[in-house]
Amino acid sequence: MDYYIKGEEKFGPLSSRAYSLGSRRSLKGLYLVALNKIKKTNPKTVLDVGAGPGDLAILLASTLKNAKIFCVDPSTYMADIAINRSKKIGIKNIYYKLGSSRNIPFKTKFDIITTTLSFHHWKKKEESINYLLKRLNKNGILMICEFSYEKLTKIQKLVMGKHSLSKVEAKSYQFKGYTKKINIYKNIIIISFKKELKSINNKH
Repeated sequence: MDYYIKGEEKFGPLSSRAYSLGSRRSLKGLYLVALNKIKKTNPKTVLDVGAGPGDLAILLASTLKNAKIFCVDPSTYMADIAINRSKKIGIKNIYYKLGSSRNIPFKTKFDIITTTLSFHHWKKKEESINYLLKRLNKNGILMICEFSYEKLTKIQKLVMGKHSLSKVEAKSYQFKGYTKKINIYKNIIIISFKKELKSINNKH
């Protein structure tokens, strides 16, 4: 099954390997920001969408030892790299399957759903967010983490502008029954969605 849709960047054997070699060092700061924000909620179940070679998942699994870390990625090559790395390190609480922001193959719901540097690839962003919100537990949080377009230099905007998220775009996403927060940490922007308390209370 092909989990990509037309227009989404595909990671093959060479690009997946190259990404995995560079990401551990160059993106560590971003992953640590995401890790620190996630661990404050003390989640028991975390889903990493577009988990790639497993950099964030390994940090999460090593830090949140009593949590289950679920991962999906549409690339079989990324999945193989991540699974082999987890086995080599001896991490037991990571569960990795092929999937996408529109197709989560796990039956469970999640305390945290996160995606780091994957959102800008999604062609059907609103559809995907709406789908993922339905996979949250009652008090769950969806956290989208990207480089902030406004914080990039002029040269960086030319090189990686399409691989970032602007505050204008972040503000445009609104979903009935969910509150949204936008935080910027240095050159990183994070959008968080959580079900409104009144929506939760109305169900009781």
